[in-house]
Amino acid sequence: MSSHAISNCPDSNIHRIREFELEKVNLIDEFDILQIVGEGWFGKILLVEHKATDTEMVLKALPKPYTALVDFYREFHYGLQLGCHKNIISAYDVAFETAGFYVFSQEYAPLGDLTSNVSEIGIGELHTKRVARQLASALEFIHKKDLVHRDIKLDNILVFKSDFSRIKLCDFGETRPAGSVVLRRNEWLPYAAPEILEVPTDETYICKSLHDVWQFGIVIFVCLTGCLPWQKAAYDDPRYVRYNNWQNSTLPILRQPKMFKLVSSRAQRFFKRYLEPKEERRPNDLKDVYRYLDDRWMTKGMEKANETLVEEQGLCPSMYSFHSSPDEKNKLLHTLTQYGLETTVDRCAKKDRIRKWIENSVIVEEDNEEEVDEEQPMISLRTQTIKNINSEKERHRRHHSRRLKEKEYKPPVDPRIPLAVQKNQFATRSIKDSTVVIGRAESKDALVESNSSMHLVAGKNQSNGSISSRNKADKFGTGRSKKVPKKIFSALPFKNVSIQPSSLPTSSDSAISSDSSTIKYQSLKVLQESKIADVREQIQNKLKLV
Repeated sequence: MSSHAISNCPDSNIHRIREFELEKVNLIDEFDILQIVGEGWFGKILLVEHKATDTEMVLKALPKPYTALVDFYREFHYGLQLGCHKNIISAYDVAFETAGFYVFSQEYAPLGDLTSNVSEIGIGELHTKRVARQLASALEFIHKKDLVHRDIKLDNILVFKSDFSRIKLCDFGETRPAGSVVLRRNEWLPYAAPEILEVPTDETYICKSLHDVWQFGIVIFVCLTGCLPWQKAAYDDPRYVRYNNWQNSTLPILRQPKMFKLVSSRAQRFFKRYLEPKEERRPNDLKDVYRYLDDRWMTKGMEKANETLVEEQGLCPSMYSFHSSPDEKNKLLHTLTQYGLETTVDRCAKKDRIRKWIENSVIVEEDNEEEVDEEQPMISLRTQTIKNINSEKERHRRHHSRRLKEKEYKPPVDPRIPLAVQKNQFATRSIKDSTVVIGRAESKDALVESNSSMHLVAGKNQSNGSISSRNKADKFGTGRSKKVPKKIFSALPFKNVSIQPSSLPTSSDSAISSDSSTIKYQSLKVLQESKIADVREQIQNKLKLV
């Protein structure tokens, strides 16, 4: 790659766009990216240091998805051909492409663009005249080449000295030969001429040098007053309507717009000449600008009134360009500092972050084959990780559902057992298996003892007559005896417990628990009842004898 500046401007080659094969370069391998100087809708401006020569330069990177190769060649060609003028940015014969950008090199402006240097009250009359002189010289040079810049605004005017004694025009992406048919698409409304705004979007019009003259007038007005005269030169903008009425009025003093009261009568004639709404009356060149530079432009004592009028008009300095106002940025930084947020960045840390950002962005994409080879293991690893996470989630879900299912309460088949007893019985099921086994063994031993006592009671009842059997029938709610099954299998855990007919439980005794202590209590209760029955029978026999 060569990096020499073009010092001559051959007129014979100005309209012949040079096309050549672009070298493919890995940006990180060739350059150290120091700073992102600017970033717009259709490109990035990067301050870099060439590793081989240790020289700083500026690279303008245009994204391939939004930039045709023909447009890149045109902008690079016009930059080389027009860079010989002292007020036009110098371009270097360095152009290449990366995986995602078309890139060329140009001169670095240490003080940024005009947007970052204009305050809410402008840059003053003296500095405004310096900008007007140099900008008019650059545009006259371009117009003599039979070209139209078509994108003159504060963003495209770079500052090289703090006193504005050296400014340069840049960005030739919209530059076309005069008389060319162009498509209306990206015009910045505050700077567009009224005849262009009348053309519908995506329709064509013929570009003329007088369009640059209109944009020149807008730039000078902002530099002088610190505010735009209107938001767009259309009849739905009240400020432009007042200006248009003042332009066509025979009594301009009575209908003078507030913003134009800030400037002198001589400066008013200057703006009325170059901001002429009718294109047939607007000049095609700027050769008469120098006649106004020796006149006074600002009226006495109007600099303080300028701030008041700007606030009353409600015009935001951010309308000057795509960037925000420096004062607005300072206010925001002050507010962030008050709340303890860091507003200063270490240069080394910033450089590392930019390098990482570049490595992860489309600007350093490798060839497609290399990208596929590098990304395949990452994709497989990512896929395997996702599968492992999903399987772990599924395992946890099944385990959780199984635990809920185990804890679910299922009532027994016998509806005569009260609900409270059922819940207590269910709670006893959750005891450990060893405890349950021991409990079962103890209950079996208790059952053996209870069964023997229950058989004795049954024999006594049979020998004593029909009174006890009648009482049993009454307990079941019937007046006659009922055939009792030999075995009743309970729905409780001890399903192998057998109950003999002599010890059949009644409705009042249906709450018997399954543990051994409850069974012993039941056997004692049966013995007491049998004794009471015997006593009753003896009393009745004695009464009969009496």
